[in-house]
Amino acid sequence: MDRSLGILIKKANNAVNRDADKFAQTLGLTSVQISIIDYVSREENKKDIFQKDVESEFNIRRATATSALKLMEERDLIVRVPMKKDARLKRIILTPKSHILSKKICEYFDHAEQNMIAAMGDKNKSVFKNALRQVIDKLSD
Repeated sequence: MDRSLGILIKKANNAVNRDADKFAQTLGLTSVQISIIDYVSREENKKDIFQKDVESEFNIRRATATSALKLMEERDLIVRVPMKKDARLKRIILTPKSHILSKKICEYFDHAEQNMIAAMGDKNKSVFKNALRQVIDKLSD
């Protein structure tokens, strides 16, 4: 059986992560931090964002999200505000520092997306996205 598909997905993931890390380092951040800032900045005007939303968006475990968000809070990138109805729920809000960075981060991700589409061709984009979603759904626990 040819096992190259999993290896290709891993290689593509590594290339995307290395590129994001390289950009993030120019801002003194990590690729995880810029991804979370980008996600929150795109969604914060639509709905309240909580840790469970970050976990779901990035398909990460609770401990991973907790660690990332705690470090972001320590670095004044986010604040977590307890909800009045349930203090266990903490809304994630970007700080002014993150709002300033979010424009550059958004531009980076737009450019990275354009590069990926250019590499695969616009016609293949939706097929590729659907195939990846099916793999994620099939393999997720």
